[in-house]
Amino acid sequence: MRKALLFAPMMILLLALLCACGGKEEAESRQVQEDFRDLRAQAEVNLTCHYGDEVRTYGLSCAYTPEKSSVTVTAPADLAGVSAEFDGETLSLRYDDILIDAGVYSGTEISPFWAVPSLLRAMGEGYLLEVCREDIGDIPCLRAAFEITGQDGGKTVYTVWLDETDQPVRGEITVEETVVYGVDFTSFTKEGDYDGGENAATDLGGD
Repeated sequence: MRKALLFAPMMILLLALLCACGGKEEAESRQVQEDFRDLRAQAEVNLTCHYGDEVRTYGLSCAYTPEKSSVTVTAPADLAGVSAEFDGETLSLRYDDILIDAGVYSGTEISPFWAVPSLLRAMGEGYLLEVCREDIGDIPCLRAAFEITGQDGGKTVYTVWLDETDQPVRGEITVEETVVYGVDFTSFTKEGDYDGGENAATDLGGD
């Protein structure tokens, strides 16, 4: 009985410490979400696409704003230069100044071209599901998961790992509990940080 009486306060203290830690991390995520709500940025990424048993990887350059985004393929070489524009509803492809209507985005049908803009948009507009600390390699990160409900009612989970300066290091897009896209950021620059000053593009170790 004496051990039980001593054990109970220790558990209460431990739970209080855990709740305090979770509250701090959630507060950080809320602040990040506020910062990303009106984000305008340039990102260079490696996108891994999981198509059943097939995996494909692309290099992409993304110019993002909440209103309109453009994405250009940088690798592989035979697709380099193909680009897409997205205004929140309509996706258009462009190559050699030829613009092609690629249809309307809805629900969980996310094009590889729209993967990076949709991840950044979810960070500003999504419902915060969970948050914790989790390192990516030797980089200490805050891991946050956001949920977006599509026009057809389908739900997509966007998970992002942010370093200590709130720069995205990695992201994942999950549909029906399956990771469809993995996003590794090689550089990330917010609008206003293009002057080469101390806040210029963050190099995240890409090629």
